Amino acid sequence: MSAPSPTMKYLEASFASLSREDLMVKIFDAIVLYTKKAIERMKTAPGDVQRRHDLLRNAQRACAVAMDSIDFEIGGELARSNFLLYEFWHHELVMANVEGDVNRAEAILPQMVLIRNAWAEAVRRYKLEFADPAPRRDAAVV
Repeated sequence: MSAPSPTMKYLEASFASLSREDLMVKIFDAIVLYTKKAIERMKTAPGDVQRRHDLLRNAQRACAVAMDSIDFEIGGELARSNFLLYEFWHHELVMANVEGDVNRAEAILPQMVLIRNAWAEAVRRYKLEFADPAPRRDAAVV
């Protein structure tokens, strides 16, 4: 097995330093990105089944991570609703892959973008509301 590339080391370090909230936005970035790439590939190279499969599997994995990150005790009904939505996306991505049906992926992409943007806005507002206005004592003074 080869050593991780410098790019992979950088990505691992950057993800490790993200807050839980920022990590959720990155998960949704991945869902949207891989779904868009799969749609594009399905339209431009419909015979490239392996690449379609790889891209849709990446989007499916990101959906699974989003589902796994839900805390049902804290989230209550909203958590259950979100889980069902992400599960639906996962199912549609699987079916788009199995059937080679670009329409299934295209139909859910607007929802994915909407939810991704809602997460990003919620994180932005959370940071504004709960930001610590006091300077850190261990921060360097310039």
